[in-house]
Amino acid sequence: DEEEEYSDDEEGDQSPEYTNQGFPNRPKSQLAALKSGLPAGGLFAVLGLPGTQQKVTIDDVIVTNKLKPVDKWAVGETITLKDDDVLLVGSTHFTLVGLPGVSGVEVDVLVEENTRDARVLVFKKRKRKHSRRLNGFRRDVTLLRVTDIRLPEKYTNAEYKETLDYAN
Repeated sequence: DEEEEYSDDEEGDQSPEYTNQGFPNRPKSQLAALKSGLPAGGLFAVLGLPGTQQKVTIDDVIVTNKLKPVDKWAVGETITLKDDDVLLVGSTHFTLVGLPGVSGVEVDVLVEENTRDARVLVFKKRKRKHSRRLNGFRRDVTLLRVTDIRLPEKYTNAEYKETLDYAN
């Protein structure tokens, strides 16, 4: 009876087809849009943080080495990254590459947490010498959430706005 009720509710709907890995089948154009950050309006940025480079879209969480000074990167602070910290900005229709940073682009990040990462075990053994050593290591990390990516004014006019607006 439950199966009949379930099938009656979805007579007109066709179930999506899935690949053998369990992912839904999507056209190549949609996959390219998703890779370039479609859920965030197609807009993405590459940030140069100390020691790492991260490709981010709006509402992404970044796990990076602990950022110092700690009073500037305190929990709850919103920091605007600009100039040399933003290496590249792009969408499905255009790309702005900086040398070394893109001028006029601003990326707002919110510091969510300063904590320690999961424990990594370092085990060293020398054969036939009865020499073993086991050390644990936990790095200090900062969790950042990207809240906004703002383009320079000349790229926010109507000509570029229609290419960035995927909601309509």
